Amino acid sequence: MPLIIGTRGSALALWQAHAVQGMLQSRYPELDTQIEIIHTTGDQILDKPLSNIGDKGLFTKELEIALMDGRIHLAVHSLKDLPTQLPDGLILAAVTERERPEDALIAPAGTTIATLPDGGTVATGSLRRRAQLLKLRPDLNVVDVRGNVQTRLQKYSTNGWDGMILAYAGLHRLGLGDQIAQIIPTEQMLPAVGQAALGLETRADDGATNELLRGIEHPATRSCTDAERALLRRLEGGCQTPIAAHATLSGDQLTLRAMIASLDGSTIIRSHSTAPAATAENLGNRLAEELLEQGGNKVLAAMR
Repeated sequence: MPLIIGTRGSALALWQAHAVQGMLQSRYPELDTQIEIIHTTGDQILDKPLSNIGDKGLFTKELEIALMDGRIHLAVHSLKDLPTQLPDGLILAAVTERERPEDALIAPAGTTIATLPDGGTVATGSLRRRAQLLKLRPDLNVVDVRGNVQTRLQKYSTNGWDGMILAYAGLHRLGLGDQIAQIIPTEQMLPAVGQAALGLETRADDGATNELLRGIEHPATRSCTDAERALLRRLEGGCQTPIAAHATLSGDQLTLRAMIASLDGSTIIRSHSTAPAATAENLGNRLAEELLEQGGNKVLAAMR
């Protein structure tokens, strides 16, 4: 029986699933694998902002049902879409090596955030990006956009917007890097938790699959994203809250930077901390507490 890899059906999701399939076949040449497309709620509701239709599991629930039903052996997710609390019986079995995590500005060549026209219109489907963009450029008109990468690019080309912000990783993976005017430094715009990494979800009791996936895990990426996800879990944030975090590893030291923002970007609470990689989750929890103590609790309370 082949190892069945579950995925969403977008071009980017299929790229990710085929990438994981390639990693497995490279590591285990005799392994028979098969890709199964599962359609998710987030893919089917495209006429409303993510923040208006809930956040938990929009792009993962149907894949998780397929896992629990035994229709697939593993689900490939963009890790930023995977809730920090998984259903009973499911685990994050592996995290693969991360692509560059920055956000990217789609705009005429040579444009940067700083040189966008005064009062210009910029599209994004992310409250996190919206808040940080408005902090940098409060004059901008930020509009919502939904859909897969190609759909968003089509909307950009037909709506006359001055710019649009997407993740660098998705554009690069799809060979669309020539659309990028600026890779936005993380000092200006912190990425989403887990951005640019792939998370492989399985049943906890599927020992054979979990053992295979250990062979393609990237330990440095796992440490970084464990810290980021621990912070998000403590803050209980999702698509409806502008929260960002990005961890980097130097030797055995993990540095985590994070922020909580108000929806309009007028208030942004930032902090950072460093600790041994072996204590990644403790680092995330500790930094979350610091953000809350510095005023993040008031920002979060205002959104609930």
